[in-house]
Amino acid sequence: MAITNKAAFALLGLAFLSASAIAQSDAQSASASQAAPAAASERVPLQNIPITSGDLLDVEVFNTPELSGKLRVDQQGAVVLPIGGTVKVDGMLPSQAAATIQERLVTSKIMLSPLVTVDIVDYSTDGVTVLGEVKAPGVYTLLGPRSLYDALAAAGGVTASEGSSITVTHAYDSTHPITVNVTTQDYSPEIKATVVLPGDTVVVNRAPLIYVVGDFVHSGAFYIQGGTKLTVLNVVSLAQGFNKTAAMGKAAIVRPLPDGTAQTIRFNLNKVLKNQIPAPVMQAGDVLVLPRSGWKDFGLTALPGATNAVVDAVAYSQID
Repeated sequence: MAITNKAAFALLGLAFLSASAIAQSDAQSASASQAAPAAASERVPLQNIPITSGDLLDVEVFNTPELSGKLRVDQQGAVVLPIGGTVKVDGMLPSQAAATIQERLVTSKIMLSPLVTVDIVDYSTDGVTVLGEVKAPGVYTLLGPRSLYDALAAAGGVTASEGSSITVTHAYDSTHPITVNVTTQDYSPEIKATVVLPGDTVVVNRAPLIYVVGDFVHSGAFYIQGGTKLTVLNVVSLAQGFNKTAAMGKAAIVRPLPDGTAQTIRFNLNKVLKNQIPAPVMQAGDVLVLPRSGWKDFGLTALPGATNAVVDAVAYSQID
């Protein structure tokens, strides 16, 4: 593009200054990265996000404020430079957009050796999709990088059936989902540290079940919520205790095995209550069985998803 106005000629003069300042800029960048390593590491994921229509870019041409500024990406995926025309940036990473703008400034003979940086300072309104075990699944607008905590809060928080893991799939890298382990019933530090971006999908996985069968106040199924460890004592509490007619010495855990069979682990619940033996830890799919004294058969609570081997083992373990 030919230069025909005084402003363009002035910018040609600035080009020589920018070339001599590159070394100084590199030194400043190196110094800044050493002074603030934490801030640099936080920005790394953001540099891997493609630019989309509606994003607001901070385009900076070193030592040339006339060519710098905040530019909005239009519906055609392009930005209009202060001098240099329209540049297509849709789908590019910020570093690629910077190289493209730099090339435009050179080929248009606006600058000889420009140094250009591009940052996304405001994202388009692509929503974050929150699914699974949350109170209000849906798509929520979370402008800019937010934490997984924010996304879950927008969906009303998790339900009682929240499992031990949450899957986050970034829009810019859908083939490599991230699994966040939930180790406590409240929000773990990892949840607050995990960055969620517009266009991402969050899935709160369902908790596995354990079952309580026999002479308890309330038999049934209970979730292992939030990945917490449940011992036999915890499960007895969830079942609101046991009846006076329970055969405490004949308690058992029926545990499904990977090969489809079942393992029966017998123990004395009285000794557990008196701290004479450790309380067994329950695992996903376990059935805690407590027979009633003197009864040979008092029916079997439904066990959804249980194999025949588990059902048979439970029935056998109830025989006094």
